[in-house]
Amino acid sequence: MEIQQLRYFLAVVEEKNITRAARILRISQPALSRQLQRLEDETGPLFDRTPGGIVLTESGYYLAERARELVTLADKIVTNLAAQETLRGELYIGGGETESLLPVIRSFKQMQLRHPDVTIRIHSGNGQDILDKLDKGILDFGLVIEPFDVNAYHHLKLDQTDQWGILTRRDHPLGQQATVMADDLRDLPLIVSEQLQGNRTFAERTGLDWDTVHIVGTYNLLFNASLLVKEGIGHAVCLDRIINTSGSELIFVPLAPALTANTYLIWKKQAILSRPAKTLLEWMSRPQEDTTF
Repeated sequence: MEIQQLRYFLAVVEEKNITRAARILRISQPALSRQLQRLEDETGPLFDRTPGGIVLTESGYYLAERARELVTLADKIVTNLAAQETLRGELYIGGGETESLLPVIRSFKQMQLRHPDVTIRIHSGNGQDILDKLDKGILDFGLVIEPFDVNAYHHLKLDQTDQWGILTRRDHPLGQQATVMADDLRDLPLIVSEQLQGNRTFAERTGLDWDTVHIVGTYNLLFNASLLVKEGIGHAVCLDRIINTSGSELIFVPLAPALTANTYLIWKKQAILSRPAKTLLEWMSRPQEDTTF
């Protein structure tokens, strides 16, 4: 199995049609079919051919998921190894939606002013998705938010913190309060992140009892959860400054007692960092400069 074969395979998966994939790849259809047949000789059937196009088998779905990771990793390795005297390459950073990423972005901005051939790729996802890609070497760094045990990774605590609270409608009684307490939420429909649900540390710090609260939905990124809140389906337990509530029917109400969350930049302990990744860490340790244009 070769990387180029996986690229061909992914093109067919994307187009759901061998003829269109061959056109995009700029190779003949017979040549593409031969490559796919060689791949299936190793893996077993990857496609079911139907009059409406190709449909992935169970093995095909599995290979597609793994192939995307392998191709991304291969591209990352080639790009970063190509850097010689001039610092060039790509930084891969993953994290949830939070303004706590700003210290990393500002350091990258300073770094890129001096090394313009370095580019950044940001992947948004939930905590488990970020850890999976970090552990597989697809990401250089991950951004994680408390409650999270960072001891299994190298980590750098970021200066900016986030505040926990409730995203709710302005016209709901909760929206009229300056703060909200656990007792205010006991009988109300809640929408919580998949990573947070059942977390005992969070429950102890807030007084929320996961066994008794009324959870009507979960989310991995907050934007779609905010649509549920807009429709009055529930109140989202979340961090501040992720959803811009200015001029909208939504409002963020902080928890009381106040509960803040530290954010960490993490990377694998056994990882051999690329030159761009090492350089970013160097810039992270420097005082922030004014790089406003």
